[in-house]
Amino acid sequence: MGAESKASKSSPGLARLAGACLAATARVPISWVQTLGQVLGGLGSKIPNQERAIAALNLKLCFPELSAKELEHLTRRSLEESAKTALELGAMWRWPIERLVELEEGVEGEALLQQALESNRGTVLLAPHLGNWEFLNHFLMHRAQLVCLYRPPRIAELDAMILQARGRTGCISAPATRGGVRRVLKALGAGELVLILPDQEPLKANGVSAPFFGIPALTMTLVARILRRTGAQPLFVFAHRQPSGKFRVRFVKAPDGLDDSDEVTAAASLNAGVEACVRLCPEQYLWSYKRFKTTPPGVTTPYRVLWSKRKARRLGASSQKKPGTSGKD
Repeated sequence: MGAESKASKSSPGLARLAGACLAATARVPISWVQTLGQVLGGLGSKIPNQERAIAALNLKLCFPELSAKELEHLTRRSLEESAKTALELGAMWRWPIERLVELEEGVEGEALLQQALESNRGTVLLAPHLGNWEFLNHFLMHRAQLVCLYRPPRIAELDAMILQARGRTGCISAPATRGGVRRVLKALGAGELVLILPDQEPLKANGVSAPFFGIPALTMTLVARILRRTGAQPLFVFAHRQPSGKFRVRFVKAPDGLDDSDEVTAAASLNAGVEACVRLCPEQYLWSYKRFKTTPPGVTTPYRVLWSKRKARRLGASSQKKPGTSGKD
């Protein structure tokens, strides 16, 4: 898988800080947390920063039909929703399961999940970085045994924190390694649920270039390989944050071709499924992720313009200082 070659490192201080933040946000009502996220995201949309720049560029690429004003509004909304998702981690990872159940506000397409489970062929749930994907853990464990394929963080203490938080429900976390994939195949063979986040950029050896919103994106081939090998049923799912602050879980039928023998065709189908979900609530997608970082040979990454602007700002700042002075009058 390639992830096995990345050695973890220790950072107890960072883990303690993360734990303190989770504990603090878990102690207050989720409506307060979401309000704070809206405020912080709104501020982030007004102050120059990398997340805002990446989100604005991604949205401009993916929604060329929108006006500058519409893109600015959508960028602000996306930063607000992303901040809410981050701050909601305290509740998702620390609240009692019974309390999390109170955040459910309906389900759409649950019959699709039931049909997949009744096939006894295993079900691959594809959950884009849309809405609050951590909310899916407790929701799905009420339906069937869940195995979640994930990419471990480089910090060992943070990995332990994630495993403990997600494991509260009985969810089994399988790292994106050969061993983890074997665990996934075993689960599907037993007719269980497997959750995969399909919109992360894989290592080059584990992906192919396929269109996402019409833009070439390095896309994982793992999903297609798993589906071909197991005959499992694919289904998209995400937890859509509602105006009430609660979540509506939405299941979306997967497009044909996810298990195609042609890797590019299968990857394009996978991206089409992610795109269909994103269009249902584009403001809740993680647009601050560099989804188009790796490009086909001969194609320049779209983020180069951001690096060029940053370099120009640094050069401009240094040129304002005269040699041998502090830069002050």
